[in-house]
Amino acid sequence: QKGTIILFTETEFEDDDSIAIVIDFEANIGPEFRGKGLYKELCTEDSDKFCWFTQFESTSARYAFPCIDEPNKKATFDIKVARTEGWNTLSNMPIVDTFAVDGMEGWVWDIFQTTPVMSTYLIAFAIQDFVGVEGVDNVTIWANKEDVDAGLAEYSQQIGPEVINFYSKTFGIGFTLPKMDMVSVPKKGGAMENWGLILYSKDTLLYDQESNDVEKKWRVLEVVAHELAHQWFGDLVTMDWWSQTWLNEGFASYVSHLGAEAIDPTMDSWGRMVTHRMFSVMRDDSTDQSWAMSDEVTSRRDIGRKFGSITYSKGASVIRMMEGMLGYGALKRGLGHYLDELQYGNSEEEDLFFHLEVAGQYFGTWPQLTNRNSFEETMKPWTNQAGYPLVTVKKEKIDGLNYLLLSQSWYRDGMEDSTEQIWPIPINFAAVTFLGTDWDDIAPVSWILGETVTLPTQTMDGPIVLNKKATGYYRINYEEENWKLLATTLMTDYSAIHPYNRAQLICDVISLASTGHVTQEIKEQVLEYIDTETEFAPLNAYKECTQERKDFHLDDKI
Repeated sequence: QKGTIILFTETEFEDDDSIAIVIDFEANIGPEFRGKGLYKELCTEDSDKFCWFTQFESTSARYAFPCIDEPNKKATFDIKVARTEGWNTLSNMPIVDTFAVDGMEGWVWDIFQTTPVMSTYLIAFAIQDFVGVEGVDNVTIWANKEDVDAGLAEYSQQIGPEVINFYSKTFGIGFTLPKMDMVSVPKKGGAMENWGLILYSKDTLLYDQESNDVEKKWRVLEVVAHELAHQWFGDLVTMDWWSQTWLNEGFASYVSHLGAEAIDPTMDSWGRMVTHRMFSVMRDDSTDQSWAMSDEVTSRRDIGRKFGSITYSKGASVIRMMEGMLGYGALKRGLGHYLDELQYGNSEEEDLFFHLEVAGQYFGTWPQLTNRNSFEETMKPWTNQAGYPLVTVKKEKIDGLNYLLLSQSWYRDGMEDSTEQIWPIPINFAAVTFLGTDWDDIAPVSWILGETVTLPTQTMDGPIVLNKKATGYYRINYEEENWKLLATTLMTDYSAIHPYNRAQLICDVISLASTGHVTQEIKEQVLEYIDTETEFAPLNAYKECTQERKDFHLDDKI
């Protein structure tokens, strides 16, 4: 899909000449444009006054001004907005001047500082009459006066600067703009990460700290952390094209859990990530409607497909698996170099894999003894193929020695398992004991690079659990005997198994029973203990994995 404009001029010019093009442009903004481009909403429900906002992602900047509206066509922007008295105008950068509009009494121009080099879809402005609540480090929360007077902006006023400071320290690159405005927008769905001017729905920015609603508090913490993560992943470094939107949204989702965990560990950010994101998206990713994280988009409409759970939640889950493969230190170092080298530019997944491999080499975590492939070769099957594997575990005795025989297959609802697609799968496992198991050592001890691998193990007596802390993006099926041992352990002392692995056992056995891989009897035995469970992750896993699957293509954009 391409639009071509031919400009005719009577002036001759040479190659490499700089040409300034002035275009008179009018936008016909009708009701059908509500929520995209430049649009208006009533400032408050009981007002007849309209406020104006923008939503340019993915391809709606062209409705507001002429531009090459593609993420890899970056430029600097000089923005000015005309308004009358009684309005505030915000944009990506601070106002540097205000003066009267010639020949228009009562109108003034607000002139904004030139932006850094950036993508068109991140340009934004908000023309409103809201009240600003200033936090530290030039972070301001904007909302209508009633909500501000009720104290609803104070939580985001507190956590916004804390999250920005955490990301700056974590990645070694400070926030690059001179200010951050975060605005509560009436009737908006989700939020939009415009650089320096983030626009939120009310429920994702404002929170009543006198309430005890943990889920509403989490919603604000997660979305604020997500949108601020975009200031690095998406705004400073932008995916080259919509085919790899996960480089923006998968990272903002993963990094938001880093930020949320740092700001408020009581929220169990990673337990929420594992259950609400990973095990939820696995239900989508085993259907014939799924698609690869990196695949081509065919039209402007098809870009919308990229803003769903495969990009956000599978993307975040695969990135968390990379952390398990390389270690957190290597991941953090690699991402810092990735952001530093590509800042103000665009990236493709190969850029990411290169910087992570270099960091893994620095930390000695890559290559690995049982996987000598490049990190790019290892990761592309995960990003370029739809779906995920099922790892089947069998205990074997060979010449008197104990082994685990592991095999992989492509796991799909309503279809026979096959090896038409396979993945390089990082493997670790634990022999569950009541004396304690080291669940924190999540480094791979081996890999399934083909269809099968055989691993030596010390004991066959107790239950075996693969995929410590559920860091790998795959399902696991055990022999009936091991499932029964696991069920007994859950009934006897479920704390012997890590909460994230209990969550995986719950979601896996529910899914595997639905596809006929395990019997309903095994499912019931494993789930029998659930009324005694007290921790968030297993309980949320039970909730997520027993409810009906939702449409995963058109989630609210965050």
